[in-house]
Amino acid sequence: MDNSQSQSSQGTSQLDATLNALQGGLANAAGAAGPNIAGWIKTLQGNPQFSGISSELQNLHDALGSGASDTGALAQSLSTLGEHTSKAADSATPDAQDKLRQLGQALSSAAGQLKG
Repeated sequence: MDNSQSQSSQGTSQLDATLNALQGGLANAAGAAGPNIAGWIKTLQGNPQFSGISSELQNLHDALGSGASDTGALAQSLSTLGEHTSKAADSATPDAQDKLRQLGQALSSAAGQLKG
């Protein structure tokens, strides 16, 4: 397996793990959020195509790490990530497109839950 296939496989596994965490709802995903977000930041680092997602992930990671309970800011961050992720699906590999769309919807749904 060449390096690009290896990265694609790692990214798909990361997508699966993120989707599984979010499917249980926000409370279920909270415990895995920090390491999961940090993993995505590392994966996307240095890729200008995903700089918007990467910087928004950093904002979310910082907000969660600070212990702040500003649900409005968290909801906005999740909403922005949902939009960026859904747009990224358009240029993704075929095996990742559906998962990215699902993830975008899950992030937008999580934002809606926080907004109440």
